[in-house]
Amino acid sequence: MQDQPAATVGNLSHAPAARDQGIQNRFMNIKTFDLNLLRVFGALEQERHVSRAAQVLGLTQPAISNALQRLRQQCNDPLFVRAGRVMEPTALALAMKEPIHQALKLMETCLTLSTVFDAGSSEHAFKVAMSDVGETVLLPTLTAHLMAIAPNVHMSALRLPAADYPDALRTGAIDLAIGNLKLPESGFFQQQLFSDRYVCIAGEKNQQVGSTLSADDYFSLAHVVATGGNAETVVQHYLATQRQARNVRLSVVHYHMAASVVKETNLIATVPEYAATGHSGIRILPLPFQLPHAQVRQFWHRRAHLEPANRWLRQTISELVTSQRPERIQ
Repeated sequence: MQDQPAATVGNLSHAPAARDQGIQNRFMNIKTFDLNLLRVFGALEQERHVSRAAQVLGLTQPAISNALQRLRQQCNDPLFVRAGRVMEPTALALAMKEPIHQALKLMETCLTLSTVFDAGSSEHAFKVAMSDVGETVLLPTLTAHLMAIAPNVHMSALRLPAADYPDALRTGAIDLAIGNLKLPESGFFQQQLFSDRYVCIAGEKNQQVGSTLSADDYFSLAHVVATGGNAETVVQHYLATQRQARNVRLSVVHYHMAASVVKETNLIATVPEYAATGHSGIRILPLPFQLPHAQVRQFWHRRAHLEPANRWLRQTISELVTSQRPERIQ
């Protein structure tokens, strides 16, 4: 017996497969499949009864019957057939049971994550840009609090140029920005945390500075300035209005470095009072003129306004600052 031509064999053997492939494509097309039908399948599989499934889902019995009919059309299978007073699953329905229940659980988990932040179990990594003052006032207390109630949460305290804050918040490169900042009003939220006055600091060994500081003393003494915060901008604005100048001998970036230099030299510096907190060997003196207080706020972008983790962190920071209530925080 001779072999049949390949084309003939192919036509005979592939015809049923083509029909099967059409059925499979019809069922597997997720673009046209109504995912709400998965909830109906899940309720029917558990209750094995149309009326009880309707009650579980808060739907009418006709709505469940209509959904079941659509499921049957999508799957090309009866799925559930009446056996006495219950609906028994077909072989296909039994095969679909576990994957569909797992999918429903995953969707429920995703929806829960979108509304709830569980600090105790979360491994979330927060990125917060902080000024010197923000770090001094907040970071030790916040870190201790996180270690106690959110042991797996990670915190990165970052430093950025002030001009980079808006884009960093917009893109999610940082979650919050904390400091005496000015950000565009459009697209951003802010919350006042505390205010801090500007003071002059001098080393305890500095014999050129007495118990008080006059305007003449301030303008005649040598200064170290910190360019990383807002103090220098505020002071320069005041000096411009008064047509005054200082004897600046050194520029550094951070307040804490200015304080370290002041401790070992006869230089003085103008810093927020909290920037001088915790430094030994220096004296804190009122300025001989009035400057606006530093207003320390936390800022976030509207994209993160309702995000559960961001909301939790903002609330935690606000509560920690409020609970401290040091005398200088007004």
